[in-house]
Amino acid sequence: MLLSGAAPSMKLEAAMPDPSLERCSTCFFPTEFHKVPLIGVKPYNHDSKMFTFGLPEDVSLDLPVCACLLVEGFDEEGEQAVRPYTPTSPNEQKGSFDLMVKIYEKGVVSQWLNNLPIGAQVGFKHIPFNIKSQYPFAGKKKINMICGGTGITPMYQALHKIVNTPGDVLQVVLLCGSRTPQDILLRKELESLVERSRTWYAPPRVKVVHVVGDSPDQALIEDWKGELGWGWQGELGWVDEAHAKVIKHAFPPAPDVLTLVCGVPSLYEAMCGPRTEEEVKEGSILARLGYSKDMVGKM
Repeated sequence: MLLSGAAPSMKLEAAMPDPSLERCSTCFFPTEFHKVPLIGVKPYNHDSKMFTFGLPEDVSLDLPVCACLLVEGFDEEGEQAVRPYTPTSPNEQKGSFDLMVKIYEKGVVSQWLNNLPIGAQVGFKHIPFNIKSQYPFAGKKKINMICGGTGITPMYQALHKIVNTPGDVLQVVLLCGSRTPQDILLRKELESLVERSRTWYAPPRVKVVHVVGDSPDQALIEDWKGELGWGWQGELGWVDEAHAKVIKHAFPPAPDVLTLVCGVPSLYEAMCGPRTEEEVKEGSILARLGYSKDMVGKM
């Protein structure tokens, strides 16, 4: 673990939340903000970092899969700004948890986090709204995952659980959009999960399709090949209807299919309608392709 800027004598201890506070799951954090220390920061790529936060010794975050946390940040005037983040660390990790954060130039909370010193106390809470489609996804046999940018984090959370649970037989297709190959997040970690999902007698249960570009008609990108390996494929363009069509990659609409969506508001709007609305929006891509409310999960 990298403790950037930590003094040798600094104690980075986390306290247990007040046991009288309300909880909505097994998660360490209650439904009110509870502060824990920032204990490590590690660069991931040109604009993203991995932030590690402390928990009491031998204590797990124990966050449901799939679910996220709310982070209490502050703007330049000191006004509260709250954002959702999904940890990338598994529940097996004890004493700490990790958040992958893309540092946006005008991102209020990401910039606030980026300027914190090691040892700073950061508030987190876990509320019912942020408990989404739950593993083992009862009645489903095939999972489509459609995401962009940091929307990969809840998908990675679910994939880690799917691949590492003995006896699990779920099949997964992940469509992941990134502006450039260098912007792809958790690429090596995803490669590892694809490999783990393969057996000597069958191909991987997990297929990852990286869609790279910033326009539907993205020009060729040097060194970006269509076939990246067994269980891997690359595309150019956006995560749009052309890449969501069942004839291309995704599992077609069916009662045993679940399609998870996560990304910026424009991705939700195009694919299925706003994250805050349960219904699949009429006229959205997934609606036109035949996916109904019970086949779509907005992460």
